[in-house]
Amino acid sequence: MISVEDANKIIAFLSAAYMATEDAQARDEFHRLANELRKASGQPTQ
Repeated sequence: MISVEDANKIIAFLSAAYMATEDAQARDEFHRLANELRKASGQPTQ
């Protein structure tokens, strides 16, 4: 497992990348990765 704090730091980076692109496929992947981090840290997915 990963700590909630560490997961949220990485999610913040993914969120910035999500906002920096308009490519739908890239956005889907950033969202998927963020949800995987949420799962790994015991947080609910979105």
